[in-house]
Amino acid sequence: MTDWRAWHEDYENADSSLSRRLLVVQRRIEDVLSGPERVRRVLSLCAGDGRDIIPVLALSPRDVRPEVVLVELDPALAAAGRRRAADAGVEVTVLMADAGLSATWQSVLPVDLLMLCGIFGNVSDEDIRATITAASAMVTPTGAVIWTRGAFADSDLRPQVREWFRDVGFSEIAFDSEPQGYGVGLNRTSAARKARQLPARLFTFVR
Repeated sequence: MTDWRAWHEDYENADSSLSRRLLVVQRRIEDVLSGPERVRRVLSLCAGDGRDIIPVLALSPRDVRPEVVLVELDPALAAAGRRRAADAGVEVTVLMADAGLSATWQSVLPVDLLMLCGIFGNVSDEDIRATITAASAMVTPTGAVIWTRGAFADSDLRPQVREWFRDVGFSEIAFDSEPQGYGVGLNRTSAARKARQLPARLFTFVR
């Protein structure tokens, strides 16, 4: 399995696809937070140390900052997220738990922004599709999802992931990518979804 603490070190390399992806994700978070739809609650699954959303929140006016819940299983990364938030003067809730289990975060739903970054490249195709299907029941009627998926040397699943979001009723607001690097999607629902029972588990990391 991946050493996620070592993996995060690649963020410090300004020439890495990961660091470039981070800037795109932050820009899309800013787009959602500054958009016409008020964002009151954010849920980030497999949030790492929160370096994507916390700096953006720190630049937002305090009176419009949403409630933010970060879910991260690795204790060192979860602790780093708490420190990052404290240093930035931002209030977030960090849950050190398995983000793949719906019982971990179900009480937070529905959310106006769901972040699924760093997940789709590490789980099975079946789990990606299950998570996308579940996402339509996890957000508010006009809620947004920011997701990431890179291109692998032997396959590029990004077109299929985009199609799966469309299949369950998400409109694509933006998609940013590099040919052999990252892919970042921003999708939004446009109407209330039928109530759907969430599965007990959305995904399991296989890498």
